[in-house]
Amino acid sequence: MGAELTVALAIIGLVVLAATLQRLTGIGFAMMMAPFLVVMIGPHGGVMLTNLLSFLAPALMIPVVWRDIEWRKVAVIGPAAVLVMPLFGWLAAISPQGPLYIVVASLVILGLSISLIVSRISAAVDGPIARVLTGVGAGGGVVLAGVGGPAMAIYSVVSRWDVRKFAATLQPLWVLMAVSGFLTKLTFSGNEIPAFPWWFWLGSLIAILVGMRIGTLVRTMISDSWARRIVIVLAFIGAGISLVMGIRETFWV
Repeated sequence: MGAELTVALAIIGLVVLAATLQRLTGIGFAMMMAPFLVVMIGPHGGVMLTNLLSFLAPALMIPVVWRDIEWRKVAVIGPAAVLVMPLFGWLAAISPQGPLYIVVASLVILGLSISLIVSRISAAVDGPIARVLTGVGAGGGVVLAGVGGPAMAIYSVVSRWDVRKFAATLQPLWVLMAVSGFLTKLTFSGNEIPAFPWWFWLGSLIAILVGMRIGTLVRTMISDSWARRIVIVLAFIGAGISLVMGIRETFWV
């Protein structure tokens, strides 16, 4: 078995796991894929492939979760995320990537920690300002570090967002941010999608559908409180991965 075939099959296997997490919690696809793809096919190709697959997965999930999508939140968070992407794209293009990862990850970890404390001592925090700030954080995270989930997780905690509606509403947001992030990176960095044989793309599509089915089955077996815990853990993992990547690129590369 050649190295290219092994890599392609490994990526398809990762897609199944990532799609399962995405269907289960609303986040996790990019956070699962990006670190491994960067190692397997390089930083530029890995990020671009993550963006592309991060569009396909939620796009396929939208019809399944349509009834639970809260479009009013999409209408505020989505535009806020898209509008800041060019600024963050320019910032990413002129800044050293390692320190940028460290700053973004540290802010996310701090924000997650504060949100957990606030959620225990105060009432729910929601409204246009909170949603705009969430969009800015998610859009900036997608462009700077390939991680938009932690910002959404922070908002879900402080606003007491229903887990099922949270997972559903994120899917059109991820589609919008994946397309915008892809175009932003293409404009400012000139990265290209890595070349794979036709069966890889078909296999990835099937893997997403399989992961969706697994996630749907698992979702019926766990409570909302457990799903919420998984969301928070995934957000911390995503931020932690970005922090490790930043430290590695800053001090060891």
